[in-house]
Amino acid sequence: MTLRQRIRFYQQLALFMRAGLPIRAGLERLKERASGQELALLSEKINAGEKIGDAFAAAGFLPFECHLVVAGERSAHLDTIFQHLSEYWSRELAMRQALPRPLYYPIIVMHLVVLILALVEFLTIPTPVVIVNLIERLATLYALGFIIYTVVRVSWSSPLMRGFWLRVPFIGGSLRTTYAYRWITVLRLEFGAGVSLYRAVGDAWRASGYVDCDRLAEEAEQAMLAKADLSTLVRQWKQLPRDWSDFIVTAEISGAFDETFKQLEIEAAEAWSLAQKQMADWLPKIAYFIVLLIAAYFVTRLMYQVEIVPIMNAENAIDNAGR
Repeated sequence: MTLRQRIRFYQQLALFMRAGLPIRAGLERLKERASGQELALLSEKINAGEKIGDAFAAAGFLPFECHLVVAGERSAHLDTIFQHLSEYWSRELAMRQALPRPLYYPIIVMHLVVLILALVEFLTIPTPVVIVNLIERLATLYALGFIIYTVVRVSWSSPLMRGFWLRVPFIGGSLRTTYAYRWITVLRLEFGAGVSLYRAVGDAWRASGYVDCDRLAEEAEQAMLAKADLSTLVRQWKQLPRDWSDFIVTAEISGAFDETFKQLEIEAAEAWSLAQKQMADWLPKIAYFIVLLIAAYFVTRLMYQVEIVPIMNAENAIDNAGR
C-alpha cells in the first residue's frame, strides 16, 4: 500500500470498529474498494481465525504496527490504535511532502553554480573541454544525489542503522520523540484496559520501535516482576524523557496512573510535533551548507585550471619556439 492508502486504511478501520462492525466484515468491505496483497492476505488470515495482531504480522505490516495492534487487541481499544496509526502516517506524509519544498532552492542554486562555472571556462578553455566538464559535473551531482537518496531510504528502514540515525542531530530527536509517543500511548491504553502494569510496559517497548525493543521489553517485565518500581526503571532508560520518572513517582504515591499516563501522552505528542518541525526547518539549512561546500570545490578547481592551463600553454609555446 502507498502511504495515502495506508492512512485511508487505518481511518476506515477505526470508523468500522467504532460503529461496532467486526473487523472481518470491515476488511471485506475494504477489499471491494482497494486492492493489494497486504489487504488480501490480512483478510485471509483473519477469516482463518488467527489473532488480529498475528494476521497483521503475517500480512507483512511493519513490526511497530503489529505490536500496536496487539496492544489494541489486548486492551480492547483497536479503534483507538487504528486512529493513532492513521494520525501517525498522516504526520509522516505531511513531513515527507514538506521536506522537499525547501530543498528546491538549493538544487536550483547548485545548477546555477555549475552553469556559471561553464560560462567562465568558455573564456579560458576550448569549447569541447568546457562541454565535457559540464557533463561531468552534472553527472557527478546526479550520481551523488541518487546514492545519498538510496542509502538514506535503505538505512531508514534497517534495524541496524536506526542506532546511527538516533545519533544524528534533529533526525535523532524526531525519532526519539516518535518512539516515546508510541511507548506511552500503548502503556496508557493497556493499563487503562486492566492489563497488568508489567505486561503493559513490555508491550509498550515492543510497540515503540526502539533498537533492541524486544530485549528492553523482556528486561522490563522481569524487573517489574521482581518488584522494581516503574519510576526507577524509567530513570534508567535513557531512551525516554528524563522528567517522566518524576511524574511516575507522583503516580506511584497517589495511585493516579491513568491521569499521569494521559498527561505524558499529550506532552509526548507535542514534543513529537515540535521535533518534526525542527527537522523540517534545519534540513534545508544543511542542504545550503552542502551546496556551498560543493560550489567552493568547483570554484577552487576552476581557479586552479585558470591559473595552471595558461602557464602550461606558455611553457609549451616557449619549448616549441626553442626547438
